[in-house]
Amino acid sequence: MIKRRQTPYQMQKSAEAWASQVNNNRHLQTEVQEADAHKLTLMLYTAIISHLNDALSAIDRKDEPSKNKWLQKAHAGVNELRATLRHDIDPDFATNLDNLYEYSGRLISRAKASNKADPVIEVINLLTPIKEAWESVADEARKFREDLLKFQREQASKAQQEPPKP
Repeated sequence: MIKRRQTPYQMQKSAEAWASQVNNNRHLQTEVQEADAHKLTLMLYTAIISHLNDALSAIDRKDEPSKNKWLQKAHAGVNELRATLRHDIDPDFATNLDNLYEYSGRLISRAKASNKADPVIEVINLLTPIKEAWESVADEARKFREDLLKFQREQASKAQQEPPKP
């Protein structure tokens, strides 16, 4: 299944909407506005795992409204991860992540219905290594973006300097 990927503008707007839901946290809103796509994705993983941990606490306290609130927020974050997948760059990898996110969403729904911690723990265990891997490549991703931007500027400059072809 091929999904239409979000444009950077749509991804930014979605992240801004998410940040505005977090108690109107101005610091977070500013951080989201200044973040690149890599940082936004890392922030999303961090938020999802945090929401899942909050849901676990609510399950332990038998606090149904809080549990549902945190699981809903985590589920929305997982759906956002699915929406940002780039099926056009590496279809197999994107499909594998999409399947993992879909499975995570089903586990979250199961946790909402069952009031059991096991599905939540499984999602945390699935997403934490991906978040850690994402953190570990942050410097490489930043360097790649800088190199790509430099290359694009050089190409644009060369194109402007070349005389028009007859």
